[in-house]
Amino acid sequence: MKLGFRGLHPVSELIFYVFVLSFTLTSSHPVSLITGLVCAFLYDIRLRGKKAVSFSLKFVLPLIIASALINGLFSHFGVTVLFTLPDGNNFTLEAVIYGLVFSLRAASSVIWLMSLNEVLTNDRILFLFGRFSPKTALVISMSLRFIPLISEQAEKISDAQKGIGALSASDSIMSRLKSSAKRLSILVSWTLERGIDTADSMRARGYGLKGRTSFNSYAFTVRDIMLSCLVISGAIVFVLTKNELTASYDPVISIPLPSVTGIVSSLFFTAIMLFPFIYDILEERKWSILK
Repeated sequence: MKLGFRGLHPVSELIFYVFVLSFTLTSSHPVSLITGLVCAFLYDIRLRGKKAVSFSLKFVLPLIIASALINGLFSHFGVTVLFTLPDGNNFTLEAVIYGLVFSLRAASSVIWLMSLNEVLTNDRILFLFGRFSPKTALVISMSLRFIPLISEQAEKISDAQKGIGALSASDSIMSRLKSSAKRLSILVSWTLERGIDTADSMRARGYGLKGRTSFNSYAFTVRDIMLSCLVISGAIVFVLTKNELTASYDPVISIPLPSVTGIVSSLFFTAIMLFPFIYDILEERKWSILK
């Protein structure tokens, strides 16, 4: 039995993720962006432990640094010139900061989606979208499921090539490129075959047929009503106070100090984003006491 946030109704969980992703993608103030990233990271650690830390160090941190540098190299707006590039364009502070803002949005979104993949499992996605669009639900479910499967299969293929001596650290760059292309080809073939097998299996079970019924054990309880009301209230507050937490980076950096309304609404948003993390801890303590 799944406890905590993962034990709630799929509809309330979907409402939560729609809110946090919308908040993340539309925020421009550094306080909101950093808060969203920290909340997403905390819950991802709660769900995946060391894997979350490893993923953040290997992917999220390089993404943040690379986006800031790349935006500075290819976007030249702003008035604070740090230095001049060989092609005569200016490398500006405003462009770097905006690239950092964009990367924080992307990093937070990716981490939230990683936790979504843990919470909204295949059966929950099929429950949410299966009645309205069975084919779309199946595609989404398969896509989310294939993310960890492809990663695991890629490691297996790499280990197999190392075992037969087809991959070595002493190989030349061209040999490594050829080996990588071969691994990619194997991985694509495996993914397509796995997708066909899954689709055939679902068709054999009558998935998508008109009049087909399905069983589910999800109950929309008082906790789900409270969470849904909390998130909807947060969405209303966000729409009403959006101008209180804005910042601009072109042509100059303008990050106004938040007003009292902005601070209160920011704390409210933080409480909503921390809800899964806190709720999981409270549920774990409750069940540990009962044991």
